[in-house]
Amino acid sequence: DLRMARQNASSAQNAVIPNPIPDRLAIAFGTEAVGCTAELLNEADLRVYLPLRGFADSLNLSVATALVVHHLFVLDPTLVGAMSDEERTRLRKKWYEKLCRQRLLSSSAKRERSRLVARISTAEEYKRKLDAGETLDKNQELKIAKLKEEREKLEKLDQDLDTKAELAVQDLVLNPPGPLTDMRRADEHRATFVGKNTKKMYGETWANMPATANAQTVQSGTSQFFRDKLSEKAPKP
Repeated sequence: DLRMARQNASSAQNAVIPNPIPDRLAIAFGTEAVGCTAELLNEADLRVYLPLRGFADSLNLSVATALVVHHLFVLDPTLVGAMSDEERTRLRKKWYEKLCRQRLLSSSAKRERSRLVARISTAEEYKRKLDAGETLDKNQELKIAKLKEEREKLEKLDQDLDTKAELAVQDLVLNPPGPLTDMRRADEHRATFVGKNTKKMYGETWANMPATANAQTVQSGTSQFFRDKLSEKAPKP
């Protein structure tokens, strides 16, 4: 198992040993409440258990994932950063566009999209009932009649969002922002990256702390940031 492989790697630091990690590896994590599905457990080649200490009876998903990934790096240090520039760019583009897409819509537009999705879901349920031979009332039949129109409206909205998100993050994909400041550095290099409301909430408690003295809070927030990026890229009238 992973623990035994780690012990072998540790005891043979100067020896050439076979790589304990296969060329192709997929790790599935279950939820904290119920774990993995029976299908995943039955198909798995190996089940990994992380022993617990103290009073904890479970680990949340992010902690369990971090521990397992750390073990992989211990077993094979070459995995650290083992990603081509092309793969990094593709992954960065996918993530930035997703992050941006969620912030381009206003609160009212988000609510309208949610209502649109709900109407489509309701109409689809009525259609399944109709196809199964159930009798529907006039209002339910009317919702089915509007289903095609509602789907087209949602598709157009999502396509428009995808186009705008791709345009807004174009420069960021090629020139990504730097990582967060390492809080272990000397005081003059420390900085806190928090939202303006969080900084205001803890202003008295955090007073005179080195990290807050060099605060780099962006007043506009991420939603306004991406909207400004889109505005910069959008064709001028």
